[in-house]
Amino acid sequence: MYRFLIEDIITKVGAELPEFKTVALFNDDFNKAEQGLKDLVKFPALYISFPEGVDYSDNGAGVQKTNELKIRFYIAKSITKGRASNSTTVLDLLDLKQKVYKAFQGYKSNGFNTFKRRFEEMDEDRTNYYVFMQDYTTDLIDDTKYVDGGGVTHQITALDITDEVVINSATKQGIRTAKNVNDNG
Repeated sequence: MYRFLIEDIITKVGAELPEFKTVALFNDDFNKAEQGLKDLVKFPALYISFPEGVDYSDNGAGVQKTNELKIRFYIAKSITKGRASNSTTVLDLLDLKQKVYKAFQGYKSNGFNTFKRRFEEMDEDRTNYYVFMQDYTTDLIDDTKYVDGGGVTHQITALDITDEVVINSATKQGIRTAKNVNDNG
């Protein structure tokens, strides 16, 4: 279900944020890279994560909607050798996180509602990277099991009546009723 959302994010980053050299789904990549267990990450990098579970509500006809799906972006740059250049790297990272905000705040597309930034913080547990985390929420529509309740046609047989209406004058004063000319009474 998340596939279209992930593909949409990756496409948007490629089109609007070309400075990112790695854009992928997060899988504890920073810890793995620090332990030498992961392929080389090209920086700057943007990883996409869904850090919390999500509740669904039924909207009828097989359509479900999430309630506040949290999307986390890990925005990362590698640490450089010199202390002075590290300050520049941090400032560059802050510029990148603002560019991500500009691209995604208020963004919506087919299948999900408006992205809203909810939280930001630095990940200070890294030894080889500067990482900034940015959380957004959205509502996701899953119509994979949509059941079309329409499309059924009913044939109506012609009835032998006319559309002429005669007012029944025998009715009590002030009350009017209609009598179909096809009635026998």
